[in-house]
Amino acid sequence: MKQHFLQSPTWQKYQQLEDHKTFHIDGENFSATVVLESTPLGNYLSCPYGPTLLDTSSTENTINSLQNALHSLSELARKQSAFFVRIEPTLDLENPNSLSPHILKQLGLKKSHDINPAHTWQIDLTQPEANLLKQMRKSNVQYWHSHQKKGLKIRTSQNPEDISLLTYLLQNIGDKNHFNPQSESHLKNQLKSGFATLYTAEYDNEPLAVSLVYDDSETRFYAHAATSEKERKLAAGTVLLVQMILDAKNRGAKTFDFWGITTSDNKNHPWYGFTQYKKSFGGYQVNYAGTWDYPLDHPKYALYTILRKLNRLKRKIS
Repeated sequence: MKQHFLQSPTWQKYQQLEDHKTFHIDGENFSATVVLESTPLGNYLSCPYGPTLLDTSSTENTINSLQNALHSLSELARKQSAFFVRIEPTLDLENPNSLSPHILKQLGLKKSHDINPAHTWQIDLTQPEANLLKQMRKSNVQYWHSHQKKGLKIRTSQNPEDISLLTYLLQNIGDKNHFNPQSESHLKNQLKSGFATLYTAEYDNEPLAVSLVYDDSETRFYAHAATSEKERKLAAGTVLLVQMILDAKNRGAKTFDFWGITTSDNKNHPWYGFTQYKKSFGGYQVNYAGTWDYPLDHPKYALYTILRKLNRLKRKIS
């Protein structure tokens, strides 16, 4: 089972830059990077897209690896006065040795609302560039081929001060769609940590599309993106995405991960539109188990789940 980027030492250092208390455990056939989180009822340990299970050669070995991880995480949780542990195993459910919801429930885990997406879309970058382009929607490739002729310029940056190019567009989208984007300081710290790269598509020196990607040794992740309402005929966001995919291949990455899709066929689903957009670049679906909680203090956890449901209902009503 490959270690996800959110389980890497790089992401742990970033969490520390954000003043989060973190821990790393190497145990028998597993590793785990966790963040100490807090609620009004007390602390919990979050293991985003983890733990990493090192022996998944059979269902039995996969279960044993997870049990070892849960035991060690529980010991750490008790030391930190945490009343539950949150995990997100990333072994593809299509793997015959994966962890089904039935198995996770038997181990004492409770299904939670997904924090990180349970489904993602990926592209295999080990194939020739011609094949990558052939699998994309024709218009996507045409926009990319003609962007220079139309005056669209692409530049990259790892300068933290340039993050305002992205946050300005994100704020405009947030105001229009009534949501609060991530803070500028949060995104700036990602550039400071060295794993993120900012891509900008400019026309007449004005940013039309800005994207932030994360890179590790094998994978490029499509993390944040925003597009201006101006000059939409240039499809600046599409041009950027094609360029980011090809750049990742050229630097030796094996996978491009779009980081989250919906499996819903409902066209009114809030993720339906950008899911179809991501799929227009070719690739395949990957399914994870989602977010699961391992309660240590069952009465407190039961109260926590009730309060959480009430808060979500309140937000829907408001």
